[in-house]
Amino acid sequence: MPHAPDAQKGSRLPLFLALFALFLAIIGVGLSLVTFRALAMMDGGDKAQLEQTIRAYLLENPEILPQAIAVLRQREERAEQQRLQSFATDRWEDISQDPFSPVVGDENAPVTVVEYYDYRCSFCRRAHPDMVRLLDEHGDTIRYVFKQFPVLDREGPDGVSHFAARAAIAMSRQGDFLEFHDKLMTHEGRLHKGAVLDIAREFDVDMAQFRKDMDDPAIMDYFNSTIQLARMIGITGTPTYVINGKVLAGAQGYDAILALVQDQS
Repeated sequence: MPHAPDAQKGSRLPLFLALFALFLAIIGVGLSLVTFRALAMMDGGDKAQLEQTIRAYLLENPEILPQAIAVLRQREERAEQQRLQSFATDRWEDISQDPFSPVVGDENAPVTVVEYYDYRCSFCRRAHPDMVRLLDEHGDTIRYVFKQFPVLDREGPDGVSHFAARAAIAMSRQGDFLEFHDKLMTHEGRLHKGAVLDIAREFDVDMAQFRKDMDDPAIMDYFNSTIQLARMIGITGTPTYVINGKVLAGAQGYDAILALVQDQS
């Protein structure tokens, strides 16, 4: 005779499947309103049985816990990214418009690229050709904003990153920013204050005015406000690009930058 199915196992199977589906819903997409109401209507005995069944399943299958934790972390990270992205969009005018950040390109261009960088950042140096190529190939449709973000100085405001950033702003006031920026980014060897001044002397500028502009206290206020706003939208490292309010963190390469530019065109 065929073996009769175990009645207890048969009754547990639908419950197991329901609980498993519920567990996946909790860690994956959250409780639906219907499911939430159904749980709320359970009496004490049903809830206790549900808790015992879920607990027993987790004890028998502990490997699912790290997976659940990983999913939860991913959901939290996505939520945080969305929150920061929303903030970047809301503060886009503050990010893309300020009197200190040098700008290249048409003010009315359909796409604005804001690059946060530090002259001592090796990843920024590696990504520098991406900016050059982007302006060469798509400069007629891009407004490029160079956002000084001197965050690598252990010495604080007296460090080389701040010194080079102040020099770049001073040079922009005399109209030679882009070439000066390129020379700083492509400088061979360790960048130091003497090298920054040597590069500045290669240009036909008023060095006395240049040094005076470097010491403008408003520049330090600009650095502080830039760093504060950047951290509020989750920017902590360089390079970071904000393209029409969309954040692209890290040296992800030319294709990644271009894809976001074209998406915003």
